[in-house]
Amino acid sequence: MNKSASQAVVLVHGLWMKPWTWIGYRHFLEDQGYKVYLFGYKTTLRSFDFNINRLAAFINSRPEDVIHLVVHSMGGILAIEALPKLTKPGKLLLIGSPINGSKVAQKLHQLGWDKALLKHAAQPLSTGIKIPLKKRETMMIAGDSPYGLGRFIAHWNSRHDGTVALSETRADWLDAHKVVHTSHMGLLNNREAKELTLDFLQE
Repeated sequence: MNKSASQAVVLVHGLWMKPWTWIGYRHFLEDQGYKVYLFGYKTTLRSFDFNINRLAAFINSRPEDVIHLVVHSMGGILAIEALPKLTKPGKLLLIGSPINGSKVAQKLHQLGWDKALLKHAAQPLSTGIKIPLKKRETMMIAGDSPYGLGRFIAHWNSRHDGTVALSETRADWLDAHKVVHTSHMGLLNNREAKELTLDFLQE
């Protein structure tokens, strides 16, 4: 299937990650005919406002008319904050994004480790999204396989993906919320998550 040249997908990674973490998703979407761009940024060493402006400029400078965003974890918070600055329409697919604030980040703050480990990412991760400017059709894909380093820091009383709790991914402004049985990092290579992403983009 060949997509119109007027559509593209921008992939945005999460905390401590690099663009190469999207390799599986990139190949999957390219095989479906999408033009795919990878956005890389310094997740802790640059201010969040700086990264928001860079992401908006990156998206707005793409030649395609419609730019869909597929974003993982903290990349979802970054993308939502960038929405008011975007001039290109499209859909927003959030993957394991702690939009209600991350209990792991909050716990690191309580322990006094956030300044060393999270730096500029500490505040946006701890706070999440309070009042989003809803400009795009938005879906969340979350995981519920409890294997990840986060479970040694935060202790949830509900389902989680080892880093982010399902409750941290839910909001009434989401158009859809799907759960797949995989971990936080496993979401990036999960076949069901990729198929859900494709269905959402093609609706």
